[in-house]
Amino acid sequence: MAEGNQNARGSRRREASDGAGAGRGLTLRSMIIAVVLLIAANIWMKYAALVTLSSQVAMSVPPIPALMGLILLLAVRPLGGAVRLSRRELLFVYVFLTLSVALTSGGALREFMPEMTALRYFATPENGWAEFAEHVPSWLAPTDADVIRDYYEGSEAGVPWRHWLVPLTSWSALFLLLLGSLLCAALLFYDEWSERERLAFQLTEIPLSMTAPHEAGRKIPLLWADPVMWIGFGLVALYNGLNILHAFNPGVQALGLSYPLGGLFTERPWSALSDLSVEYRPEVFGLGYLMPQEVVVSTLVFYGILKLEGVGALALGYDIPRFPHAYSQASGSFVALALILIFVARHRLAEIFRDALAGRGRADRMWAAWGLLIGLAGIFVWCRAAGLSALTAVMFFGVLLLMALTYARIRAETGLPLQWGYPVSRANMMLTSCFGTDLFKRHGGVPNLTIYYMSWFLTRGYLPNLSAYHFEGLRIAGEGGIRRREMVITLLLAIVLGMAVSYVVQLGAYYDYGASFLEGGTHGGGMRVAAARYGFTLLKQAAGPGIKRDMGETLATIWGIAVTIGLTVLRARVARFPLHHLGFVIGVTRGYRAWGPLLLAAMLKSLAIRLGGVSLYRRLVPAAIGVVLGHFVVGGGLWSIAALFGGEAFRRYQVWFG
Repeated sequence: MAEGNQNARGSRRREASDGAGAGRGLTLRSMIIAVVLLIAANIWMKYAALVTLSSQVAMSVPPIPALMGLILLLAVRPLGGAVRLSRRELLFVYVFLTLSVALTSGGALREFMPEMTALRYFATPENGWAEFAEHVPSWLAPTDADVIRDYYEGSEAGVPWRHWLVPLTSWSALFLLLLGSLLCAALLFYDEWSERERLAFQLTEIPLSMTAPHEAGRKIPLLWADPVMWIGFGLVALYNGLNILHAFNPGVQALGLSYPLGGLFTERPWSALSDLSVEYRPEVFGLGYLMPQEVVVSTLVFYGILKLEGVGALALGYDIPRFPHAYSQASGSFVALALILIFVARHRLAEIFRDALAGRGRADRMWAAWGLLIGLAGIFVWCRAAGLSALTAVMFFGVLLLMALTYARIRAETGLPLQWGYPVSRANMMLTSCFGTDLFKRHGGVPNLTIYYMSWFLTRGYLPNLSAYHFEGLRIAGEGGIRRREMVITLLLAIVLGMAVSYVVQLGAYYDYGASFLEGGTHGGGMRVAAARYGFTLLKQAAGPGIKRDMGETLATIWGIAVTIGLTVLRARVARFPLHHLGFVIGVTRGYRAWGPLLLAAMLKSLAIRLGGVSLYRRLVPAAIGVVLGHFVVGGGLWSIAALFGGEAFRRYQVWFG
């Protein structure tokens, strides 16, 4: 007994000396370091994703600057002094950076920026966009012609903040209400998912294992001392290294980024598989090894079925455009799964809200319940003030929030590292496909349609889906000994400061270089400008002849709902039912990008279990994490930094994430 107590005390002393068992994560020094790294990450993003278009470092899951920041802090930690952060401080910095850096990415605030100016800048007598611009309230967009022209063409005068302050503040209020509401929802659902359902939150294994407490006598955390991790790291570093050498010398044999299989299928009906390809995504392979095997296998099965649906249609003589309407099936599945999640938790949620309204119960749950109610009410008031009809606001933001909940569930249960792993643009297109735009024109007229399509970036991008970082932050707090209240403050700080720094850096880039010439743009604007212009092209059509209901897309949406509900019921009623509803959701949404690495991960896991049982599978987990780290560090971190300074030759090998 005495020996056991002595060992326990020794263990506690080691934890205290390492900072793992004492102190706070949110301290003055950790906050200063986090903000400095956030500014550096935005500058990195500015040149990598806007100016040179060499890599989308902020789109990865987790964002590469957050991961590199954590590695940097671990590297300088032995120096001691102010840079020797405790484990809790390290985890605070990491969580802060994952959310705040993701906000700067091409699917979040960078997706939003052109929406405020594109209507006026690209207006012509032929397209009539100037008429729509008159329906945009002055507090939502700058109106000065010179300010807008300089945004797209560049100016030596810098950013005219006087014209931008009110619009940015107005939109930021909506973003804070939206992400704040989703944070409250995360607080309400997290205990259900973590304690009752025992979800794994695989993505949190990366920072938790990287900062694991030191072993007695060792100077580095356990993961970094594991040779198995370095094997995985080295293999993917070799993969990226050969691709880099091939970019300079085509004679060097390398795998590249993908391998097209469509050339094998040229005859009907197999020509429906002409777009089939294998994408090499080491991060999906590494985290796919940690995913539940039944989800991985189900994803492969349902993606295969999806492709065979197209083959079957051609075999029967039906050459239907866009069939089998994969994204509409995905839209239905996302909405259905979110409603199922709410239904499953209905009794617990009802109890929490009853207690909150009565002023009793746990303080964190009470504040979360009230926060969600206030946040949703605030979104509704904002929408009505902007010009959206009540019907449009409820339908559009209702679908957005439901899809965000489903995406967070996918991340929590599988750890799938695809930021674009949701039905892109479908919160808008699903509504117009099922109901047509005449419904929205009758309820609010052209002003309603204008704000509806001005808000299209919320579904074209993934800003609501950043709520997945809320769940992962809560998990890291629980595993890292950080108080939940402190983690909530961390996430709110990340939202506010992430927006502020992003606006300064991105607007600075646009006025320095011109939005028309960034992100690969040549006078007409890059990807985000093109997306905004496409949305307003739809507005022109909706306000004119209208966008009619599409029966094929509607039936596909209904099919996605029915299959998701059916699979959920079968899994609940039939013991050992082999197919998982998340496999269907992932398969029809991003199966075309994930199937190759997931197939390899499933084969490796099966082989490991067959040869060495669960012990061998677990022994290879560090290698899987090493694969993820190696790809992000070498292919995303070091190479993208080199490409910033190396010129055009360095951009022949572009690694895209998300």
